Amino acid sequence: MKSRDLFKLAVRILGLVFLYHGLSSIPVLFQGLFTGISNAVSIILMVGWLLVVAFVLLRFAPKIADYFYSPSEE
Repeated sequence: MKSRDLFKLAVRILGLVFLYHGLSSIPVLFQGLFTGISNAVSIILMVGWLLVVAFVLLRFAPKIADYFYSPSEE
């Protein structure tokens, strides 16, 4: 494997870590929805940013690798 491929793999693994933490926080989200609106908004933001970061890392791993590795390095 080239360094670019290893970097893509590392970005995707990091995306899976964020996805795991985001999905494991969903029960806390449902519990927080019933405790109050201000608490619910903060919990939605807490869970939402984890899932957004996970989506970006998993979906755009090749583009992230292309950004950090120029095509002339192959």
